[in-house]
Amino acid sequence: MLQGALAGKVTERYLAEQLDMSRAPVREAMRELVNDGLLERTSSRIVVVRQLNLDEIEEIYRIRTMLEAQAAALAAERSTEKELRHFRELHRLMLEAAKNDDFEGYYLLNIDFHRAIHVAANSPRLAAIIEQVMKESLLLRSRGLVDKENLDRSSQEHAQMISAFESRDAELASLFMTRHIAGGLRRLHLRSNT
Repeated sequence: MLQGALAGKVTERYLAEQLDMSRAPVREAMRELVNDGLLERTSSRIVVVRQLNLDEIEEIYRIRTMLEAQAAALAAERSTEKELRHFRELHRLMLEAAKNDDFEGYYLLNIDFHRAIHVAANSPRLAAIIEQVMKESLLLRSRGLVDKENLDRSSQEHAQMISAFESRDAELASLFMTRHIAGGLRRLHLRSNT
């Protein structure tokens, strides 16, 4: 219901009614989403969901590749046993979601998996910068992980990263993350060409 409204113009009034909230917190949330680059103000009264062009998408993925490859390398060096168990559990849940064609569940677990890597890297500034870049990636939501083949490939890439983390191989973890992000971009291009 709300998702359909977000396909174009966004109004405080509509969102406040749908969320059964007053307009003040909705206005503030919309202001934050504009600041984060997820919404775009086209005039003083009109706000729309921001549309990314191909150049912007590729730039976001290049930046994510650099940052997340570094996070993966640090996670390989710094992950605790508890964090390694958490990676394995998230991966198990992603495999289950993929098996059940639960694309929404997989998508959310995928975000959790990447954030767990950022935490395990134990570099708060790096994690904050990645989070900012990932916010823009949300505009591409569900375009790359919407079929079984893409979920299976993504799951294999996550398993490779976990293996690198377990063997404490920072270089390999960085390489696997680089390939994973590049694969995500390819999956987006495949979806946009069909």
